[in-house]
Amino acid sequence: MTGCGTTVRATADGPGGSSGTACGPGGPKDAVPVGSLEDTRVAIGRSPGTTLFSVLISTVGASRHGMPAAWAEELRRAAPPAEARLLDALLRTGRSWLPDSLALSGTLGTDAGQAGVADELDLLRPDTLAEEAVTRFGTAVPRPWQLVVDRPDAVVDAYRRLARSVWRAFEPLWQRAAPLLEREEERIGRAVVTRSMGPVFNTLGSAVHYGDGHLRLPDHCPLHRTIPGRRLVLVPLVSGHRATAYSVEDEDLMWIGYPLPGLARLTETPSPRPDGTGRLALVLGAPRAALLLHARFRPSVSDAASSMGIAVSTVTYHCDALVRAGLLRRHRHGREVRLALTEDGRRLLDLLA
Repeated sequence: MTGCGTTVRATADGPGGSSGTACGPGGPKDAVPVGSLEDTRVAIGRSPGTTLFSVLISTVGASRHGMPAAWAEELRRAAPPAEARLLDALLRTGRSWLPDSLALSGTLGTDAGQAGVADELDLLRPDTLAEEAVTRFGTAVPRPWQLVVDRPDAVVDAYRRLARSVWRAFEPLWQRAAPLLEREEERIGRAVVTRSMGPVFNTLGSAVHYGDGHLRLPDHCPLHRTIPGRRLVLVPLVSGHRATAYSVEDEDLMWIGYPLPGLARLTETPSPRPDGTGRLALVLGAPRAALLLHARFRPSVSDAASSMGIAVSTVTYHCDALVRAGLLRRHRHGREVRLALTEDGRRLLDLLA
């Protein structure tokens, strides 16, 4: 672990306007030798967690990633106020630093394939987050990050609650982006097969440039001067037309997040929020419909109660009914008991939600 972490940048439409993290003194668009593209293993990864990471920075962290203002406002309202206040300073990119573990990119390039947000949040470990902060800052930990060192469990719990709440409001947009993501996967796949990745790199947003065997990225960490031999995973981001994120922390893998081409087609609608629980509520009743929707994110009973704004005992009552109906199941995760959908529960959501 080097402490370089994840770099996030909102690319400028014109001069200025960028914000992001710098993992070293390297200048803007610092060159990263790639070596022969024929020898570089390039893949594309569909990562809802990495998009959510950028969404959180755009909304709670108030960085401009090209997200429509109406969406940003709607998502801010979806964020639980206490968690948003606690994490505000950490998510404000400016010239600050962000650790890899918060980027929700833990399964990129692994056999896990396309992991969901719940899977990525489960991978968050308080001790790892604290270690990343200490590795980065040593004994001179800035005030916002001192909380991470002193109370990593509280920070991770708050980040999970914040991420789940914002994702519930944003997920419909992610789902609408599926055809664009499929088209992008086909585009990158063709370029890999035909060995024509060079020109493709220059279509990944204004923060990424390729030429003469070098990738140029903003604020590249000087501790990682080359990537020959590493796998390179390209990650389309659905968070805004100016979003860029990347990490060179892993010794075996580098990933670059870039604006999903064609995203403007999705930004024509005013809000990503779904129109309630609809037919599901008519069949199950509003509380059980909401609980079933929450179960997609495998919350604990207390997390579900907090998100729904009702008592734990009320959630338990409705949970018991959904378990008896075969739509919900309980499973232990560490010290917590989590809720999860059964296959029948998933089918009912597919049909009615």
